[in-house]
Amino acid sequence: MKHQSKKVLTIICISLLLMSLAPRTAHGQQIDSASDIDISVIEGQQPILNSPGQLSAAGAVVIEQSTGKVLYGKYEDRRLYPASTTKILTALLAAEYGDLDETIVVGEEIFLAALDGSKAGLEENEEITLRDLVYGLLIHSGNDAANTIAVHIARRVSEKNLPVEEAMEYFANMMNERARKAGAQNSSFVNAHGYHDPGHYTTAYDLAMIGREAAKNEFFMEAVSTTAMNNTFWTSGAPRFWRSKNRLLKEDDSEYYEWATGGKTGYTSAAGQCLVTFASKDGLDLISVVLKSDPDMQWCETRELLEYGFSNFRYHAVLERGEIVETLPVDNYASDDWGSLAVQVSSDDWGDVFHKDDIPEIRREIIWEPSLLSEKSTQDLPRLKAPISKGQKIGELKVTLRGQVLKNVPLIAVRDVKRKDILDILTNQPGDGTPFGLSWLKFAGLAVSALALIKIAVLFIKRRRRRRHYTIFRRY
Repeated sequence: MKHQSKKVLTIICISLLLMSLAPRTAHGQQIDSASDIDISVIEGQQPILNSPGQLSAAGAVVIEQSTGKVLYGKYEDRRLYPASTTKILTALLAAEYGDLDETIVVGEEIFLAALDGSKAGLEENEEITLRDLVYGLLIHSGNDAANTIAVHIARRVSEKNLPVEEAMEYFANMMNERARKAGAQNSSFVNAHGYHDPGHYTTAYDLAMIGREAAKNEFFMEAVSTTAMNNTFWTSGAPRFWRSKNRLLKEDDSEYYEWATGGKTGYTSAAGQCLVTFASKDGLDLISVVLKSDPDMQWCETRELLEYGFSNFRYHAVLERGEIVETLPVDNYASDDWGSLAVQVSSDDWGDVFHKDDIPEIRREIIWEPSLLSEKSTQDLPRLKAPISKGQKIGELKVTLRGQVLKNVPLIAVRDVKRKDILDILTNQPGDGTPFGLSWLKFAGLAVSALALIKIAVLFIKRRRRRRHYTIFRRY
């Protein structure tokens, strides 16, 4: 008995020891007690279940590009440092506000780039087009190119020859304004390159929304998909090579991802490994963001996010403008009409990205305008009543998914339907919901008969008057 007690105590002690050595977790995430990054999380943001496995990234998201819909997010609203993924916003502003073929003279702003930051190798007084500056920015992640772009665009937009530091501050304000316009509400940008600054931060979601705006620009997508470029813009004429570090885009790399159409890497010791990726497959365009991933984990975690999106979601067109959704019988219509009316969707085309399992569950329900329904209308067979005007709202189409309303759109008449007039009523012409009325031949026969009856009646009355007169004459 005593031996058994010792055995039980030993098992309990070993169990407690193992529990103390196990990593602490929160919502399935390992907690790093040594983390020195000051981050904030919006209340309620947690990883979604039944999604990609445990990611090392402190913040991650994958969205559908055309709608901006979040397909998966892990602390996507957590404020983190973006490092060089900042350059997506810088390139967007360059493409939107600059002349890509304009030649720019590189100035002293390149010396404000930190010595330990990545550079495109620009020289002071070098002449280079804005287009090539953007290539140097995105391919080789040049901080010097970022500063040159910032100063040039700031002076161009302000129409002032601003001092270098003032121009860079002006450009940072432009960045923040453009980010908010893109839907990035939890970001703050203080420089054009993303070199670490405590006041320079974003979120995975914000960065995805900025990327979504940038992806609309054809030149940006061309530049962000380019992995190598050689040029001789140095004053010495020596060749200069720009090479991307994005392994997902290189066909000869083991991390190559065939569906990737572009991307931007980023790294600082404070930001960790960062990666924004654009990808397209089977008509679906996705953007993924991972921030503060563990070393070399950004590649596989990005692939996992994108594959989750491609495997589980697709775009589904639900409504098409002008689509005929129903044709109804009409009562009280004029004789020159055919007594039926088509109704169509009046809103613009609409669709969304849905989980593949949800698409068969989408329902469409029509709610008719009660005042336009005929007395003969039933729930199973609705009927309208004339008059009806072209473009008049006939009802509403409600689109639902498992009881949740996704969209309400008006339904309108495709043409005019006049009501029957007095002649139609006299001749029993169509419009009463019964088969076609009396023919004109029958109507003529009826008219002749009616005239004959009237004539007989008149003759009868005249004859009676004559007979009465004759009787009176004889009596007197």
